[in-house]
Formats: sequence, structure tokens, C-alpha cells
Amino acid sequence: MLGGTMNAATQANPQSISRKDQPSVLVVGAGLIGSSIAMHLAKKGCLVTVLEASAQPAAGASGKSWAWLNANHKQPAHYRDLNLHSMKLWGQYPDLAAFPGSLILNDDRTGDNAYPSSPLTPEQLKEEEPELSDAACQGGARLYEPEGYAYPESAVRFFLQQAEQNGASVLYEHPVQSLETRKFSPHITGVVTPGTTLHADVVVLAAALGIPELTKPLGLSVPLTAKPRTVTVITKPLKPILKHIVVNDTIFIVQRRDGDVMISLFAGDDRPDEATEAVSKQVIQAAAVLAPELAEAQTQQVTAGLMPYPVDARPIVGFTREWPNLYIAVMHSGATLAPLMGKLVSEEIVNKQEHELLAPYRLQRDFADLSHTY
Repeated sequence: MLGGTMNAATQANPQSISRKDQPSVLVVGAGLIGSSIAMHLAKKGCLVTVLEASAQPAAGASGKSWAWLNANHKQPAHYRDLNLHSMKLWGQYPDLAAFPGSLILNDDRTGDNAYPSSPLTPEQLKEEEPELSDAACQGGARLYEPEGYAYPESAVRFFLQQAEQNGASVLYEHPVQSLETRKFSPHITGVVTPGTTLHADVVVLAAALGIPELTKPLGLSVPLTAKPRTVTVITKPLKPILKHIVVNDTIFIVQRRDGDVMISLFAGDDRPDEATEAVSKQVIQAAAVLAPELAEAQTQQVTAGLMPYPVDARPIVGFTREWPNLYIAVMHSGATLAPLMGKLVSEEIVNKQEHELLAPYRLQRDFADLSHTY
């Protein structure tokens, strides 16, 4: 339907689920957060339409994430506990996540009683991971047993499939150009895409770094920065090399259960912008310094990009005060928090009541810029 308007309700594929008195919702962004929100809303009977600018899901930050599931030194305590709660929910999806534990090399930080960890001497580290180089083991490590990883693209596809099975529609190649407002009223009536305007009772912005551009014309500032820059390589399957996630201050390595190895370089303005064969070789060689058996690994996939990062390192979640039917959901720990955020956000939208677990993360708060600490 080009050049016209449509209601989100007409986009859904209603099944037997009851939708009486439930709102229609447009979810902008088909990443981990948007897909989880859409799944939970659809299961609650909402008329849900997901709008994704790209031709496939998880095309933005989610598809470039190393999906490290952790609450590692995330403070204050309410933020740590939020992450821990969501990590437990990932246990409902054994095909989408695994929890081998993380080894953080040269980690001499004090442990957190609420977050189990064990210091390892160089000898103990070598015993845990025999394929690590002697140099990598020199400073020992700390083992964080509850930590794991997710398969982000598979998770997004599963969440969206569940949403569609409960009547939602997912529209690809539908970039949102602007938000439509009601004259003389603080109300978002819909979203404008090329050739089409879609209407709904509630609009959820889960488009990560695309959010500030959409909210700026409304007079809303969403304080995000685009960091860290990430370069991630997924290798072709290898023989068993590493049992745990291995992390130091520059690199993240995990051998997943199908044998492939995900290697990500951490933040830095000097990281390359392009996902090239030469870059993938650099990443693999950096990993081989820690685990020499990786030196001959072959690249299956390489990505490079930026991640959304609220300036105080905490999620930004909730209805906006100025536009009461506009909901924002953006965070750096999207992989860890996706299951819980989908649950809590859907409850706030459907029940029209704020959840106390999300109270510290509203847009209406004082932001202290902690992005430099990453």
C-alpha cells in the first residue's frame, strides 16, 4: 500500500489469541531487544508490527555483538542484579545460549559475593586451559562461573518467529524516516516509512543508534554514544581448543559448541572500520598470541561496527514524559538483558504500570558520562 496509511492492526495475522482491549504496537528495530519485546507483546495479545530497515533481522548492533552474557562488575547493585536476573532467563533457551564460564586474564579485582568467581594462579589457569600460551597464563585469571554467550542472530530469528506465530507482522526494508505526531497534542500517531505511514497506539523505539535521529525532531535528547568499535571474526569449526570464554583488556574469545570460534577486539578508535579479509587475519593473529592453535584458523565471517552505549553505561528504558505513548528501549548490554527486557517492557505497555525494576533506567534522569570507563 504505497502513498497511503495503514493501521498496525491490519498488518497482523490474528490467530486464536485474544486481543480484546490490548494496544496495537509498532516496534522499530528487529534486533535482540526489539524482537524480544515483540515476542512478549504478541504473546500477551497485542497487535504487533515490527519494522526493520534492513532486508534481514539482526542487521545492526545485534548481528555484530559477541553476545557475552554477564553481570561482571556491573554497578550499582541494582544493575548487576538486573543482568543476573536476565542471565537466568536465558536458561529457558538452551539452543540459543550456553554457559561455559569466563576466564578474565590478569584480573586482580576483588570478587563480588553476589557474583561467584574464583582466582586462578598461572598454574591453575594452564590446567584449566592447556592450549593457552605460557605468556597468556603469566598473570593468572579469575574464573566467573555464571557467564556465557548467546547466538544473537539465531535468538533474534527465534523471537521473531514466536512473535509471528502469535499474530505479529515483521516488515523488512521498512526504514522509519520520522515519527508522526498529532497536532496540538503530545501523542505519537504513527511512523513514516517510504511511501507508507503506519499507525498504532504505542510506538517502541528499539533501533539502537538510530533512536536519537528519530527523537530529536520531538525535542527529546537520548544520550547515546557509539562505542565500542568492534571487529568480530567467526572462524570455521575447529577441533576443541578452549573450554571457557577467554577475555583480556583487548580481546574476547569463545569457542562455541559447534566448534567455531568467535573473536572480538574491544573498543578503540584505531580499530578498522571495514570487515575485510586482511582485518580478519589481524584479528585471528591477535587471538593466536593467547591460543597458538588458532593461528591457522580460517574465517567464516567478519563484521565491523559500532555499538550503542548510553553515556552513563545504564539502559534507557520506558515511556517518555513528553510523549506518553512513545517507549524507548536501548542499552549496551542488549544481549544479556534481552529476555528480561522483553518481559518487563511488555508488562509495562500492557498493564500501563511502571515496573520497579526499571525505575532507575528512565530517560528522565541525571546522566553522568561514564562512557570513557569502558
